[in-house]
Amino acid sequence: MSDLLTGFPMEAADHPADASGTHTDRLPTDRPVTVVGQWHRTFEVTPGHLDETARDAFTHGQCHAFARALSAATGWPTIGLLTADCDGQDRMCLDGGGTHCPCRIGHIVCLRPDGAHVDIKGAHPPLRVPDCTDAASLPMTAELWRAIDNAPVWREADMPVAHSMVAPLLASLTPRPCP
Repeated sequence: MSDLLTGFPMEAADHPADASGTHTDRLPTDRPVTVVGQWHRTFEVTPGHLDETARDAFTHGQCHAFARALSAATGWPTIGLLTADCDGQDRMCLDGGGTHCPCRIGHIVCLRPDGAHVDIKGAHPPLRVPDCTDAASLPMTAELWRAIDNAPVWREADMPVAHSMVAPLLASLTPRPCP
């Protein structure tokens, strides 16, 4: 089986436990739930309602959850947008990972077939993602996903709420012209 996130073959151990089922049927759609973001900041997000609070939550600490959910729904691969500096906080950095070290990943988006980088805020031209202008990109691999899943600086992915945001985001995107 091929990984929808990377396009590479997956072993059974590579399947993200939280990416296979959406569990959105258990979420309230009439009241907010708490989503934990970067630096333990909390956001009160109403599942399925794409508003400024949801955009903040899935930009500042939960972008990895949204990228996984969007990739699972569309088949688009995920890419990491890199920061300038490696802080040497991961085994992959110490093993000479250089540009491939997960501590350099500052934001994760999906790569739409037309080349646009898509996150919770919409579709952006490459190198023009808000707050990541001119950031180099790196295809996400199963190894990078495992590093993110195990890194204490990345929040636990809130997959149920992330899955609930995919349809509203896709509906908000400007349709691509047919060739």
